[in-house]
Amino acid sequence: MSKPFKTLDEQISILKSRGLIIPDEEAAKLSLLCNNYYNVINYYSKFFMVGGTDNYLPDVSFNEILSVYYFDKEIKSSFLNDTLDLEKCLKSLIAYYFSEAHSEDYSYLNVNNFDCSKITKTVNLISGISKTIAQKEREKIDNSVKHYLNHHFNVPLWVIMNYLSFGQVVQFYELMKQSDQNKIAKRFSDFSNKALNTTTVHLDSKKLLSYLKNIHEIRNITAHSNKFIGFKCKENAHYLNELHSLYNIGNNDSKQDVFNVFVTMRIFLAPGNFTTFNNSIRKRMVHLSKNVNSIDVNEIFEKLGFPYDWYKLPAKQL
Repeated sequence: MSKPFKTLDEQISILKSRGLIIPDEEAAKLSLLCNNYYNVINYYSKFFMVGGTDNYLPDVSFNEILSVYYFDKEIKSSFLNDTLDLEKCLKSLIAYYFSEAHSEDYSYLNVNNFDCSKITKTVNLISGISKTIAQKEREKIDNSVKHYLNHHFNVPLWVIMNYLSFGQVVQFYELMKQSDQNKIAKRFSDFSNKALNTTTVHLDSKKLLSYLKNIHEIRNITAHSNKFIGFKCKENAHYLNELHSLYNIGNNDSKQDVFNVFVTMRIFLAPGNFTTFNNSIRKRMVHLSKNVNSIDVNEIFEKLGFPYDWYKLPAKQL
């Protein structure tokens, strides 16, 4: 059956008929108009409804639902900002070590410089990079690709990296020769040991790639305004004792939720940056806990994978 258009007044009437308290109807109308009834109500209401019905639990306020909507939006922003830092680092490392091993012009367009067992994927990656170069060359405005073509007759990898998506960069790493992958994994092992104050972390390429793929999935969610709460990655992240044991995550536990990606970010960000990231998530959780009163706010945080009352822990224990 089709869903007929409903005016703002009709939308408010429907919500009230289901038992939702709306303290300021004009403000609620404006929120629904600017954010879309479907985006705010259809998903975030489920935390506040009597199971198996369209009716709300007692004393649920429209403002609580709106607070959850904004919470979801704000933590996505935090994840997006910090994955941008990770992306810059990954691009730089790949450009350095790949170019060191393959120094000829346009070495990244030569299929023989990649894993020979993944030819089809490599050809598709190279095709995408070639199209990016051609597109930048056709642009009327100046850019670094045109500059290098006009003055050096070559576009180095460290230049074209700036125009590749995070997904392309993760795939680039996946398709590199094992020896080249290992050099990058070694660097991230060094970063991990510093972040975790240990010397025992030795990341291999498969473990590193599992983290990068899950972070990429999270990145896609944050960049395209999809819902964060309840999201799970396609695959489990590989277990790293030095990291996961700090959060009471076992080898056989599921490691696909947002909390596990949050944990993984610790080994990719500088310690100070991760502390800031950590505190931003905690601050938003504390703020939501003050604005949600009709249910236990942990029901929402649980959908992200965060442990019960995690946001109440002292900062040094997070």
